[in-house]
Amino acid sequence: MKLIPMHGHLLIQCTRFLRFAGLAALLAGTTGYVAAANADSTSPPECSHLLPPEYQWQPQDWSTLHAASLPRELRIFANQQPGCEANATLCAAAESNTLIGVNVDVYFKDSAIWTKPEQLLPYMELVNRYYQQARIVFHFRFRPATEIPAWTDHINQLSVIFSAAMPNPAGTVADAFGNLPAGKAVFNDVLMNRPDRHVNRYFAMGKPLGHELGHVLGLAHTQDRALLMTQGTAPQNALVITPEQALIMRMMALQRFGGVLDPISVCK
Repeated sequence: MKLIPMHGHLLIQCTRFLRFAGLAALLAGTTGYVAAANADSTSPPECSHLLPPEYQWQPQDWSTLHAASLPRELRIFANQQPGCEANATLCAAAESNTLIGVNVDVYFKDSAIWTKPEQLLPYMELVNRYYQQARIVFHFRFRPATEIPAWTDHINQLSVIFSAAMPNPAGTVADAFGNLPAGKAVFNDVLMNRPDRHVNRYFAMGKPLGHELGHVLGLAHTQDRALLMTQGTAPQNALVITPEQALIMRMMALQRFGGVLDPISVCK
């Protein structure tokens, strides 16, 4: 067993306390992980462990796929997604198996349900766990409501807004929606009126959060109820991301939303 010096141990304990108080995301800029003090570069990060250990997903294998020939029907707003002809280096990076880190700004607008960061931390951890299928980790950063950008502003910064009843671009108040052109995903309070019949007790918000982020990262709906990108919250949904979907999102994360290749080990 590797011993951690006492000052490092105290730092880890303090960080765990702050995370459960909902402040670790502000301190570290992420709910995904906080690096352990004095850990060597090959050691796994100190993880939050807000969820049971059985909630794990393995990376998909896209080694036989090519970013230049992914099915168009899997994409949304395909004309706004990068092609490999002018982005060969980007496509090569997306095709690698290296973890991609993406910053996500989170805002509480006027929701009567979601008002504090600590309410969302388990759901954000769930999203980061099943997004390991795509080797993507989101660094969720809570921002003041006074900084919520206009719909057409900051379109290259991935943003999430929790609201009472924010309309989509067509003027309809949907449960939730993700919009690639604006770079934003919105979650309205009515979303939580859906019946919760899933065995995963974090599913009711954990699935929609990752689903709408999938739309912003370029994915269209699918029919297979086991997949993350199917509509609704069916009990048989397994939050699966296919290799093709993973590669589409990896390209969008790198090209549009400031994603960076991040060799840090993922949380277990």
